[in-house]
Amino acid sequence: MGMIITQSTKVEKLIQFAKRAARSTAPVLLTGESGTGKELFAQLIHQSSPRSEHPFVPVNCAAIAENLFESELFGHEKGAFSGAIMTREGRFEVARGGTLFLDEVGEIPLPLQSKLLRVLESKTFERVGSSQTLEHDVRIVAATNRDLKLAVEEGEFRLDLLHRINVLNIEIPPLRKRISDIPLLAMHFLDLFRSENQIRIEGFDSTAMKTLAKHDWPGNIRELRNVIHRACVLTDQPRITAEYLGLESSAVEQPVEGKTPPQEPNLPSQWLHMNLEEVERKIITAAIEAFGNRQVVADKLGISPRTLTNKIRRYREADSEPEAA
Repeated sequence: MGMIITQSTKVEKLIQFAKRAARSTAPVLLTGESGTGKELFAQLIHQSSPRSEHPFVPVNCAAIAENLFESELFGHEKGAFSGAIMTREGRFEVARGGTLFLDEVGEIPLPLQSKLLRVLESKTFERVGSSQTLEHDVRIVAATNRDLKLAVEEGEFRLDLLHRINVLNIEIPPLRKRISDIPLLAMHFLDLFRSENQIRIEGFDSTAMKTLAKHDWPGNIRELRNVIHRACVLTDQPRITAEYLGLESSAVEQPVEGKTPPQEPNLPSQWLHMNLEEVERKIITAAIEAFGNRQVVADKLGISPRTLTNKIRRYREADSEPEAA
């Protein structure tokens, strides 16, 4: 995405706090919705720290298969398991002296959280298939879009691990709460992508910029980046107009005088007599029936595929089997 963190009033204090946090070795937990720029803050912390000359190693914890997690983090010896044809360093070794960024830390499988906690507390680890103890020197920055306190209450995240990684917390606000950042971000992404078009794009017309400001941005900065990228590819004139943004249908409508705004549909009345877990189960079951594919269902509900799989497993244990491809 490029290294840019805008200087709006809401974000400037967070940037200054991140730079102060960078001076120490204390773990930092970055929280906020998906796409708000948590990795950019992690890079800022690394680049502002005494470790900036050493590696910054990001790890997407949600993308690692459970049976490979130990090997990815701690490495393995040749022959440690089927397919281990050579010795391999894990991310803790690759990041030596630098920063290890554990993105989507809330998706680490529960059985492996205790191993990670031990490694963080002892500053030692062993490669899979080895009895040799190795020391590590990495700064931990973690990120999540989940409510980890709720995950602790639900038995999906260890409280002691949360305390270990949450020494310093930076909560990054969603883009819809920092509208003043949109023009600067839009121009930044325009600079990145306008070279893909043979026409020299100078900027945005006023209608396009108003459309960007009205949009709710559920995908935050990541969504804005994609919108600008598409517009740069499609536009055939010096200034991007609203039609190339593809946001007219999703822009926030302003109330018209004398016109009653549309009302949100009422919730099913029976839901008011059910606990939240039962309502959640009905929503997930309905989404599975509607979309079929687990990845699509997870995306629609704003959870990770692993979280969805865990919930389905609990439903099966309760003699219910919602199924998805």
